[in-house]
Order: sequence, then C-alpha cells, then structure tokens
Amino acid sequence: MKKIICITFLLSVFCGSVFSQKKLSESEKAAFEQKMMEQSKKIKTLQCDFVQEKTSALVAEKAVAKGILLYQSPSMLRWEYTAPTPSILILNGNNAALFNKDGNRVGNDKMIKQLGGLIISIINGDGIKNSKQFSTEVFETDSQFRVVLTPVQKRLKEFYQSIELKIDKNTFLASEIVMNEKSGDKTVIYLNNKKLNEKIDINRFAI
Repeated sequence: MKKIICITFLLSVFCGSVFSQKKLSESEKAAFEQKMMEQSKKIKTLQCDFVQEKTSALVAEKAVAKGILLYQSPSMLRWEYTAPTPSILILNGNNAALFNKDGNRVGNDKMIKQLGGLIISIINGDGIKNSKQFSTEVFETDSQFRVVLTPVQKRLKEFYQSIELKIDKNTFLASEIVMNEKSGDKTVIYLNNKKLNEKIDINRFAI
C-alpha cells in the first residue's frame, strides 16, 4: 500500500512538472511580443557558444556539434562550427555564404541566406512578432517562455514540423532552440555563455 502511495505521489509530481505551463492569451501574447521586441532593440552585438545535438530515427547515437555565434545588429551573423567538422555560415546584409573546412564556398546562397535570416529573426524577435513565415503560440512556466513556431511559408513547411524557442524570463534571450523536422529528426541547440554589446571585429563578418 505504501509503495502504491509513493508511486502515485511521484507520478503526480512528474505530471505537475510536465504540465505546469500556461498558454498565453492573445493579449498576454501581444504583451510578451512587445516586451521581447523592446529587449531585442537593446542588442547591438551578441556572442555565445552553442552545442547542437541531432537525433535521428535512422541513427542510434546523437550527432553532437559545437561552435560559436556572433551577431551584430541589424543584419550580420557568423555561425561557426568548430567541432567535429569546421564550417562557417556568414550573413552580411544581403550577402550570404557557407564555407567548408578548407575555406571553399559551398551550398546554395539563397537557402543559406534564408537560414541565416531565420537565426537573426530569432535573435531580434522578428521571427516571433508579425512573422509571415510562422504562426506562433506562447507558453509560460515559472522560469521561461516557450514559443512554438509552426511554419506557414511553403519552403519551411517542407522541412520543419515546428521550431520551439525557450526564452529566459529575465533576459528575454533564447537559451534553447528545438527544430522538429518533417522527417522525424530533431535538432536541439543550446546557447551558452552569452555576451551582450561587446565589440566584435567587423572582419569576422567578411565574405
């Protein structure tokens, strides 16, 4: 009997932790979006490390990659993988490029620009407020907001089921990005060691 009571208690605690989130009403969502835009406007530069974990139904082990992100307002981004295979995505205004480990330019510039633009829109809040690419739902927990972006743009709908952002309540910066692909694959990106508004060498965004 004691064992049953204990199991019931543990289940109730677990379920409570899983479901202790509230979906924001339209007015609450609008207030959240406004606050996030206000905070995003204060970001002149952002530097951080990231860890990317990808799980696939076809591969047993997670694929883990690491790198650094550099952003300078309004439209410069350097997304650099340092391990296991170096590569660099750079977006500088209307120009975009992907460089492999040998420094050679690879990939489709249009798709690279769209990917870079998506990352920037997550940083500056444009991807959440009045986005033409996604419909948005926002949920609140004690420590963070969870933003669920569902693609409405045709090309994005071909690849992604949804993109989830976990936003810190104090800083209004994303700490985690979850990309749920149509194929069933899932990519989780953890953003760590953030530095705001520190000078970045402009040459880091050169193409």
